[in-house]
Amino acid sequence: MKTNKLIRRLVCLTLAAVLIAALLSGCGGKPKGTYKASGLVPQTFTFSGDSVTMSAFGIEADGTYEIKGDKIYITYSLLGFEYTWDQSFRRSGKDIIIGGTLFEKE
Repeated sequence: MKTNKLIRRLVCLTLAAVLIAALLSGCGGKPKGTYKASGLVPQTFTFSGDSVTMSAFGIEADGTYEIKGDKIYITYSLLGFEYTWDQSFRRSGKDIIIGGTLFEKE
């Protein structure tokens, strides 16, 4: 009897650990698709794999990105110069917040 209870308890704890790990990994996944911010200056970010296209003021810039903790690092070229831009980053449901600006998933 004690062996059965111990095995059940171990199975439950293992399943709980797997579920928690799955939930946490789902929260930290990469954004996919297009996110748009409306306001005085409409802005969009389109994510695909490790690539991102940013658009504002009618200008588009292609680059790559990496999310580390609560920061996003975007490296892109514009007018022949390479830039790396870092901003705060977090998710809010299906939307993202970059540098304090809400970008809604299209």
